[in-house]
Amino acid sequence: MNLSIIIPTFQNFNYLSLCINSIKKNSTYKHQIIVHINGEDNTTEQFINDNNITYTKSINNIGLCSGVNLASKQATKNYILYAHDDMYFLPKWDY
Repeated sequence: MNLSIIIPTFQNFNYLSLCINSIKKNSTYKHQIIVHINGEDNTTEQFINDNNITYTKSINNIGLCSGVNLASKQATKNYILYAHDDMYFLPKWDY
């Protein structure tokens, strides 16, 4: 099962990078990762671009719900999983 995983973030690059790396490392399947960047965050945007991750962004912090709604429009999989940027995905979490 492939999922579109939506992760909103607001100035939380260190945890976001751990979260994304844990998805890539510990997933059984190749999932679509979609990040919404709330507010300006050049470090996060560069990391996302370098890792070829789909994202949306807002210049200002538009809040959690609005960010998730924007990002969900980029989903290409049949199922959507909402995650926080400070979550860590354990091995075979999607098995």
